[in-house]
Order: sequence, then structure tokens, then C-alpha cells
Amino acid sequence: MGAAHLLCFCTHLFLFVQQSSGQTQKTPAEWDSRQADQFPNPLLNNTKCQVSSPMRICDPNSVLPSQTREESNNLLKSIEGLVILGDPSDKKCLCSRDCPQPTIIMIVALMKCLNKDVHDQWVETKEIAEKFRELWKLDDCSVILASANDNKKYYLNPGKAVVGFLTSNVTDGINNEVNKTFMDGDLESGIKLTVTYYSKALNDTVKGETTSQDDGVSSPPTGAIFAIVITIVVILIAIIVFAIFMAIRHKKRKQVKIPKDLKEKESSVNKETEMQTLKAEA
Repeated sequence: MGAAHLLCFCTHLFLFVQQSSGQTQKTPAEWDSRQADQFPNPLLNNTKCQVSSPMRICDPNSVLPSQTREESNNLLKSIEGLVILGDPSDKKCLCSRDCPQPTIIMIVALMKCLNKDVHDQWVETKEIAEKFRELWKLDDCSVILASANDNKKYYLNPGKAVVGFLTSNVTDGINNEVNKTFMDGDLESGIKLTVTYYSKALNDTVKGETTSQDDGVSSPPTGAIFAIVITIVVILIAIIVFAIFMAIRHKKRKQVKIPKDLKEKESSVNKETEMQTLKAEA
């Protein structure tokens, strides 16, 4: 019995030491770029990220309620598979990872707040997002969103392939659209808007290119065609208006000139008549 009690005591002691050691390595609540390697990888650690697998969101500080976190995670997964960025059959992928799955992946990293000694909070958030991309080996087809909730700072970082596919005007426009929502501290709505805008942009871009896939030339966007048509119509209207104006002006000039000639002729005839009358009287 003595040996059994000793074994039980040693087991409890080991578990106590292990738990104590785990508590000393607790996930920080305040972050900066130097601690980026301590932030759980959402692609590998669903336990610390507090979300079911497969993970697209990591919230180690419980910034979002559990149900909202799961809903946001499912929403982030819904964007995958919308577009193939390249031709899998020819291994021509815009992503740095191998085909045949070159699709958009969106990752969200939620931090409670930044360290108090951070001077420029926006720049620090940007550096943290870029550090996450490097540490987690995210490829060019990924979009990462890093947010420091208490500071109301966020950074939306699309990969090079995403920017190349949608153009920087579109990705910058999405950032401008969601900016106010994140700055107001509404993370749930901000994530929804981000996914919604990216989904729409991807679908619109694909629709704009499908009409000319056979010859390999992308058709111009509908907005550009409409602008060209409007420009042509405006130019034609301007030409017609100018032609009418010139015709009216020319007509007025003729109308002014003809009465003047007639008046001079009439004056000359009157003078000759008067001369003849005077001669006759003399």
C-alpha cells in the first residue's frame, strides 16, 4: 500500500507541476510584433484558437463570444473555392502553393489589445499581421486580418495573387468600405462585410473574364464599357449642338447683310430719280 500511495502522490505532483508550468505560459492579453510567435497558429491549433477545425479564425483572448466565433469561422470558410486563381490542369497557379487548390483563404487573428509601450498602434498592427503571414507560411492567395480590439486597430493584408487578380483599386476599396465598422469596434460585422465584399469582388471579376476565355483575352468590365458609350454619346451631342449653333449664326449673318444691300440699292435709285426730276423741271 505504501508504494501505491507513493505512486499516487508522485502522479498528482507531476500533474500539479505540469499545470503550473502551463499557467506560466499563458497566452498574453497584450501583444506586439515581438510576441507574434506566441500567438497560436489558426491552421494548426484549434484548442488555443478556441474554434472547431478546420480553423480560419484565432481568438485566444476570447474577444468574441463562442457562438459568434464559430459563425465567423464558418463564414470565412465559405469564401474558399469561389475562384480558381490559375489553371490547375496546366499547373499555372497564381498562388505559391501547389495546385490543384489555388483558392482564396481568409485568416482572422483577434487580439485583445496592444502593449502599452507601442508608439504607433496602426503600424504595430500592420507589422504583427505581416509577421503572422511569415510565421504561418501563408501563401499569396491568402488574406489575413489582424485586429487589436481594445485599441480599435486592424490591418487587412491580401496576398500578392489576390491583389493581382482583383487589382489594388478593388482591394483598397474593400479596405475603405470596412474601415468604419472595425474602427467602431464591431468585429462581427467587420468580418461579415470583409467576406461579403471579397466574395462579390471575386465573382464580379470572374464574370468579367468568362466571356473571352477562349481567346485568352479578358473582356473589359461592364463599368468601363458604359463609360465609353456615355463619352461617345456626349461627344456626338456636342458636335450636333455646335453644328446647329454655327448654322443659326451663319443664317443671321445673311439676314443682316441682305437688307443692307437692298437699302443701298434703293438709296441709289432714289437719287437717280430725283436727278431726273430736277432736269425735267429745268
